[in-house]
Amino acid sequence: MTTRVAVLGGGHGAAAVLRALRDADAELTAIVTTADDGGSSGDLRRQFGGPAVGDLRRSLLALSDGTNVLADAMSRPLDTRFGRHPVGNLLIRTLSDSLGDLEASSRWLGQWLGISGCVLPASVEPVRLLADTGDRLIAGESAIGATAEPIRRLRFDPRWPRTPAAAVEAIMHADWVLLSPGSLYTSTLATAALPQIALAIAQSPARVLWLCNLDPGCGETAEMSAEDHLAALRRHGIRVDSVLYDPVAKLHFSAAKLARHQLPGFAHPLQAGQLPVHDPGLLGAALESLFSAQPSEASAVAGRV
Repeated sequence: MTTRVAVLGGGHGAAAVLRALRDADAELTAIVTTADDGGSSGDLRRQFGGPAVGDLRRSLLALSDGTNVLADAMSRPLDTRFGRHPVGNLLIRTLSDSLGDLEASSRWLGQWLGISGCVLPASVEPVRLLADTGDRLIAGESAIGATAEPIRRLRFDPRWPRTPAAAVEAIMHADWVLLSPGSLYTSTLATAALPQIALAIAQSPARVLWLCNLDPGCGETAEMSAEDHLAALRRHGIRVDSVLYDPVAKLHFSAAKLARHQLPGFAHPLQAGQLPVHDPGLLGAALESLFSAQPSEASAVAGRV
């Protein structure tokens, strides 16, 4: 039976998961952040309004096998009177205007890219990230990513951005919900903590697996441990049933820490060489082994780590 998988996140982390599962026997739905305000996406938002499109493009291309002419064109930069942008970003924006919204635009492109799976925006309306540090409120994804201040709480403007019904349905009907690696606040929580998505995760019969980062990164997460990441997820009301991690990465768990948090953990080699980057082959093998295991077998594996 085909495994139904909902992948939540954005940036390179979500793309890495999608590449790892591209050829798996799985029904994939990626739900990605549209809150980016930097780079090409930010420039387009400032000039034309609307949600960010860069993470949609990245995820669509991650599911493409690389031989599609359209995929090649979408990844190329183009100089326009509005600045230099990937063709894919301009195409998604144009199709969104023609077809009515980002969801329709992404579905249309997915068909022409020949991808197996679906990429959906986490919000179909413009959303701005707000980070509460306790001393001040930092506005915008780029400013949050650049700060060194610890963040207490991530918020959204508007407070209840509209999530596509198809994204909620994908989470509710999934066998597995994967919280992708990547920037904790501007990718993972920017998607999973959206009110409608967090509620769907809480109510879904799926198993919710968090894919722990390999490295703490820089900026607001530079001093955070794996336990700190878990605490932030739970502080934002994000359900986590189990965690997949690399036992020799900078961010990892011990059996004692997992037991303290009552969290089943799955230890697998995931890192590509010396860089803190997930290897698609290793990540795909680890995930497929979990998907194919019965719940009792998965619990036994977790108990041995």
